[in-house]
Amino acid sequence: MNYFCSVFSGLLLFTVLACNPRGNKNMEPNAPAEMAAESFKPLERALMDYVDQGKVPGGVALVYHKGEMVFHKGFGFSHLENQTSSSVHDIFRIASMTKPVTAVAAMMLYEEGKFKLDDPVSRFIPEFKNLQVLERVNREDSSFVARPATQPMTVRQLFTHSSGLFYGYDNDTLSLLYAKANISEGFEERDISLEENVKRLATLPVMHEPGERYTYGLSIDVLGRLVEIWSGMPLDAFFSERLFKPLGMKDTYFYLPREKADRLVPVYQSSENGPPTPTDYPLVNYPVQGAKTFFSGGADLSSTAWDYFLFCKMMLQKGTLNRARILKPETVGLITSTHLETGDNDMGLGFGVLSAKTETDIARSVGSYSWGGFFATTFWIDPAEEVIAILMLQMYPFAAWDIQKVFEDTVYGLVEEQK
Repeated sequence: MNYFCSVFSGLLLFTVLACNPRGNKNMEPNAPAEMAAESFKPLERALMDYVDQGKVPGGVALVYHKGEMVFHKGFGFSHLENQTSSSVHDIFRIASMTKPVTAVAAMMLYEEGKFKLDDPVSRFIPEFKNLQVLERVNREDSSFVARPATQPMTVRQLFTHSSGLFYGYDNDTLSLLYAKANISEGFEERDISLEENVKRLATLPVMHEPGERYTYGLSIDVLGRLVEIWSGMPLDAFFSERLFKPLGMKDTYFYLPREKADRLVPVYQSSENGPPTPTDYPLVNYPVQGAKTFFSGGADLSSTAWDYFLFCKMMLQKGTLNRARILKPETVGLITSTHLETGDNDMGLGFGVLSAKTETDIARSVGSYSWGGFFATTFWIDPAEEVIAILMLQMYPFAAWDIQKVFEDTVYGLVEEQK
């Protein structure tokens, strides 16, 4: 196959690799380099179009294809105010991209026999034993009417978001219930714990019978609490000791150490009258300030594109990375198979799984699995094409969501050209 030459920008030097035209197979796992294979330069131009049009300040993109890194670059600016160029070392709030990490942590404990997928959650968190289903909310005093659930909530339903637990932030009525009960949905600066938050959550009704349908919400936060119970460790400690250190993820945290705080990218918002402006969304400082005691399994990690790539590469390689065995291959297969049919993008265990392409123009292959984050981060893993792709932005509110589709379409267009 005839490929063009690539230019690799290292941290301290620049090396032109004429013999290895698509990427450096021997790239050290903990030494991310800024680079773009010549054949993937059009991807940088496609992303820079959004910067030039004033739709995004910038970000970091990463593409790995058939065992080689073909693109890992910052584009545009991390800080518009002082025109600081984006860097592969920038740290992003990955929000709901925390969910797949929590799911993998839970499945590590599944392999140890700590639970079965269809165990009732109340076996481990007794407060869920008297589960109720919401019928209506009184907006005047935030009281509610509910009826007893006819079946228990199971661990599998937490993984697939079919437990009936919900998010209140995008529903004025439901948010009243959470406000009255002092429920955290993540992005937290208050001095509270995951344990007490889940216990309060268990006193509230769910949206529907467990297992009835997909409802996006706090299911993975409850799963994170179960990881704590099963392991006997705080969630941050389990992530660090059992996942991040073995995988070499040196820049992924619930709360950033002081010496890394200046690498956190600010959050911007779309503007109708010009370039993006600093967001007015209030809950953006949680990675660097506040009590730093709340570990949301569904929302609160911050990371780099490189660190998250190491996690994804472990999944692509069926549970191993370098000398670390995180999961068995059959467990990875279980995680990435359909457990709840929701349409084209079904639910695996903590990941969305593309099960069909009958009514979608998604470029990735059937069998790909993925997730995204509140502040406009996204990733997918495509085993059929051996692709890992990650796009890190920091935007809320955000109007130019089509950048994610352009990113995907451009990646696959370039992959197709190389066949």
